[in-house]
Amino acid sequence: MDKLKRFLGITAVITVIDGISHALVANALLPIYGIEPGAGAVLGFRLLGVALLTFGLAMWFVRESRDWIALRAVLLGAAVGNVVGIVVSLWAILTGIMNVTGWLFVLSYGVFLLGYLYFLRAGAPKPG
Repeated sequence: MDKLKRFLGITAVITVIDGISHALVANALLPIYGIEPGAGAVLGFRLLGVALLTFGLAMWFVRESRDWIALRAVLLGAAVGNVVGIVVSLWAILTGIMNVTGWLFVLSYGVFLLGYLYFLRAGAPKPG
């Protein structure tokens, strides 16, 4: 249980920081990925930031749970979301929408996905 709690805490902190930065400084971040910071792109990146902030806070609060059904639901949802994130990020890189810096998205989605899958495979944490 301690390993899962620690993992969820780490993912929560990283996700909240990403969410805040995407929401507040989208204009500065978009060019790093080779994306022109037009009004639509800035709005989309800010909305991504809001979603990341929401998800990160949910991860932070669920980390204290001992309810495997709730933890499993969060891990499954996160795993599916990260698979889709990898696919969308790869598509954006391969079509030239994002530059090579977009591989950071693929890497972060992939690392988190491995963690979610690890804890799903490990099953319900043992009490203690």
